[in-house]
Amino acid sequence: MSKILEKLGEIIGSSTISATDQNDLLVFLPILPEQALEELLNIFAKNPKFIKDFNENFKARMNALADGQNKWDDLIAQEEKMLDNEESEELF
Repeated sequence: MSKILEKLGEIIGSSTISATDQNDLLVFLPILPEQALEELLNIFAKNPKFIKDFNENFKARMNALADGQNKWDDLIAQEEKMLDNEESEELF
């Protein structure tokens, strides 16, 4: 296991998400590119609250994949709307 994955495991292991969710994330993370893992490590280390947000997004995406294309399209549309709203708020 890489040092980055070990550090992510420690941070995720000390988070408030359930043990099952921690395990699911730790099984998924090794498929990500090294650069993405480094970025996650930096984000989670600076603000562990984002682990919960990341986990919720991860679970929503996994559920959407399991439920089919319509569910996936709905999730993407919802995320695009959320990003548009955040960008609008940043302008003011």
